[in-house]
Amino acid sequence: MKRLFYIGVVLLGFLAACKSAQTPPPEEDMLYRVECFYQTNLDSASRILDTLNVSVLSEKERAHYCLLRAKVNDGFSKYDDFDSLMQVAEKQFVGGNDKYFESMTYWILSRMAKVKNLGEQHMLDYRLKALKSIEQCKHVDERFVRFSLKPTDEQNEIDRLKYAIHQRLGMAYTQLGYPREGIDHLKQADCFYAEKQMHRLRTITAFPLGTSYLILGEYDSCLMYYRIGLQSAETIGDTAEISYFHSALTTYYLYCFETQHYENEEEGKELLHLAIAESQRGLEISRSMSGLMANKYQLDLTEDISRAYYSSQQYDSCIHYGLMVEEMTPRGNDLTSLYKLLYGSFKALGDEANAAVYADKLLSANPDYGAEQKAVAEVKEEYDKQLEIQRLESEQQLKRYRLYLWIALLVIGLMAVLWTALRYRKNKELETLKLREVQRQLQAELEHLTAQQRDMLQQQVMAIYQSGQKDRLQRIMEAFESAYPKGIEKMKSAWPNLSKTELNLVILSFLQFRAKEEADLLGLSENTVMKYRSNLRKKADFDLISALLD
Repeated sequence: MKRLFYIGVVLLGFLAACKSAQTPPPEEDMLYRVECFYQTNLDSASRILDTLNVSVLSEKERAHYCLLRAKVNDGFSKYDDFDSLMQVAEKQFVGGNDKYFESMTYWILSRMAKVKNLGEQHMLDYRLKALKSIEQCKHVDERFVRFSLKPTDEQNEIDRLKYAIHQRLGMAYTQLGYPREGIDHLKQADCFYAEKQMHRLRTITAFPLGTSYLILGEYDSCLMYYRIGLQSAETIGDTAEISYFHSALTTYYLYCFETQHYENEEEGKELLHLAIAESQRGLEISRSMSGLMANKYQLDLTEDISRAYYSSQQYDSCIHYGLMVEEMTPRGNDLTSLYKLLYGSFKALGDEANAAVYADKLLSANPDYGAEQKAVAEVKEEYDKQLEIQRLESEQQLKRYRLYLWIALLVIGLMAVLWTALRYRKNKELETLKLREVQRQLQAELEHLTAQQRDMLQQQVMAIYQSGQKDRLQRIMEAFESAYPKGIEKMKSAWPNLSKTELNLVILSFLQFRAKEEADLLGLSENTVMKYRSNLRKKADFDLISALLD
């Protein structure tokens, strides 16, 4: 029994050790906890990440840490180590099986493309890749669900990322000038946010949707989404968003009026009345706010209400709000449109003094008046100078190109000549080697003749010579051919540059005829024969000729 007890204890210890070995380190769990709340508390998320022991993390979770660190740093607009962090995440997740993290990696890369000003197209490409990955995602790590601050499930976590990508993708399409494509993505995101009652995210989606429909001239849909955005902002009590959508609605009503998108005068007046009402509501709300955004909303709404009063011919109110805009606008901003409103209002009221003041301001600020002709003339003169400089530079460049072309042709020609010369020299060397080989063979063959054969040949040719017949030279050559078959042909091959007389002279010398006898046989003077011999020695390519002549 004791033995069984000890065996049981050992087995339990072994199982406990295995379970402990499979339990992930607490740092991994902490990553998922931070993932679930970092958007609402960046400071705490950053501090926790600073304290984590990254060395105990698995390779995947290190990449997860880098991805999370990049997202937190993005929230603080810190991009010093963005590239190094994303390189680790990209290497681990892109092309891997974890489609959620792959999608998230592409999502953050799209942020990097925007921060680095790589262009809207780069950002769009990354978001399309992120969408493709999340659509392939079927599961997420269960810790996303377990540590979530709100009740959730795997599909909800996948959908949250998926429709966030749809939302940003739609906004990117709209910014690139493709509102119809943008609407398709934005509506998918808006439907999901409406179903989940995610009102804050609906405020973000509603404005680009309304603006896209406005661009396409679908005014009813534009108005619907602007109102949805306003209702969502009121539901969450976000005064900044409420003010923002009142400004958007004001812009919408003014746009419809100014583009005459109404059927009769009464509808036009109603549009102006609605624009004034929306801007006044927005102003009331923005006055309860503080900060730079509050000032911007107040400025935009005040300018809009001034425009609305001018269009409705309520010039006193237009001047009242217009002067407020002039006072609120920072120095250096363009106030041309405002000056036109104030000038027109004062003139309509008969206030010539103030009308003249704003006329002067308009002439100074508006590029359509006063200094326009002079400025255009100066720009045109400068432009003509630049064109002349470019023309002269082009001519100089063309001359340089021609010079470079001639130099290149000359170099190519010289190289061709050099190559031809080298090839000719090489061919000559090969030809010389071949001739020398033939000459060596000939010398060997001549030396192969026995003394008895030579004596008999010499006796025969001397008998022919002494006969005194006219054809004795021909007969001597035939005797030489008889003793040395094809000897003359081989000698011609060995020394192709020898003339017939020179060749005959060499053979006669080989047959031991004296210069006087050679002169007699060849029909030449003895001096001429001696000159031939001298020339032959000079032009000989091989010692054989010299040996024969000697």
